[in-house]
Amino acid sequence: MNIKRISTLILISFGTSLVLVPSAQAADFKTNVSQSNDPKANILLQSITQKDKQGKDQTFSNFTFVNRVTDLKNTTYSGGNSGAASTDRGDNASTPKNIQVSEDPKADQIAAYLGNNNLNNIIDTEDKGAFTMNLWFDTTIRQDASGLDNLFFWERGMNSDLDIQAIDENGNLLGNLLNLKQKQNQQNAGYKIDTMEITEAQNVGSWGVSLKQLGLNDEQAIKGIKGIQVSAKTTYNGPDFKVIARSVPEPSTTAALAVVAMSALKVLNKKRLAKV
Repeated sequence: MNIKRISTLILISFGTSLVLVPSAQAADFKTNVSQSNDPKANILLQSITQKDKQGKDQTFSNFTFVNRVTDLKNTTYSGGNSGAASTDRGDNASTPKNIQVSEDPKADQIAAYLGNNNLNNIIDTEDKGAFTMNLWFDTTIRQDASGLDNLFFWERGMNSDLDIQAIDENGNLLGNLLNLKQKQNQQNAGYKIDTMEITEAQNVGSWGVSLKQLGLNDEQAIKGIKGIQVSAKTTYNGPDFKVIARSVPEPSTTAALAVVAMSALKVLNKKRLAKV
C-alpha cells in the first residue's frame, strides 16, 4: 500500500474519530452486574451494554471513577433524618476503604463510596435535603464518535430527580445544567438494593448522559472534562445515587499518526516535483 493511500486512510480515521453525534435524550442501557439475587450484598458493575450510533449493541468496561469531591455544600445534619447527602451501603456489602457509613460525611468519605464499581455503595439523600458537590474523576471524560454515553447514573427507588453540570479544571460551570427527572427517561436497571438506610429492597433506575447533552461544543467534548457538579433541591425527594463514567482514550495517538502521514505525503510530493 503506498504512502498516499496510507495517509488518506489515517486521515479518514482521524476525522471520523472526532465526529460527534448529539444525543437527544438520556439513553437506555443495560447494567451487567456480578449478581442480582441478594439486594443486601455486593453488586459489582462488570460492564454496560448500549447501542451505538449504528444501532448495534456495544458492551464495554472501560470505566473511570470518582476520586475526589470538592465544594461540598450539604443541608446541616442535626440528628435523625436531618441533613442531606450521606454515605450508604447494602447491609452486607463491603465497606469502601474501611470507612463506615455516615449521616454527616466529609468530602473524602463521599469520594470513597462513589469511587468504586460496587453499585451497593451509594450516596443516600434525605427526602427534604439539598446538596451541591463537585465530583472529580480519575481520568478525563471525552466524547467520541461511537454515539455511546459518557456518564452513567443509578438511583435507588426510581423516585427522585438529580441535577448535573460539567465543570472545567478550576470547578467553573460549563455548558448547561441537565435535570435528570425521575419520570422521564429513567430506566429500570434490572436489580434491587437493600441498604442500611431502608428496611426493604428497592428497584434501581438508571440514566445515561452524553457530554453533548451537557451543552458542550465539539471542541470541549473532544478535549473532555475531569468533573461534574451534582446537586439536588429540597423538592427532589432525596436522590440516592451512584455515578460512573466511561473512559475514552486521548485522541493524540491518532492525531500523531495523521501528522506523520501528512509529513510523509509532503516528502513524496517534493520528490515527485523534483523529477518533473
